[in-house]
Amino acid sequence: MRHPAGYVKQQQKIFDAWGQVPIGTPVIVKKDDGTEIETTTRSEAEMLSGHTAVIWLTGIVGCYALERVRKI
Repeated sequence: MRHPAGYVKQQQKIFDAWGQVPIGTPVIVKKDDGTEIETTTRSEAEMLSGHTAVIWLTGIVGCYALERVRKI
């Protein structure tokens, strides 16, 4: 899959801005249907396949893009 020009750089900026957030940090995630839920992190942030900044969250199957997650 090819990403638009600048996508990886944008994702790296999001990843860098997230910083070293500890596991268990309270967050709000915007789900696919637009609803927001409160949960906690269950991993540190990572760059998925070297192109998308993601994090794994408690009670949610799969990871979410960091651009859809905010710290409380």
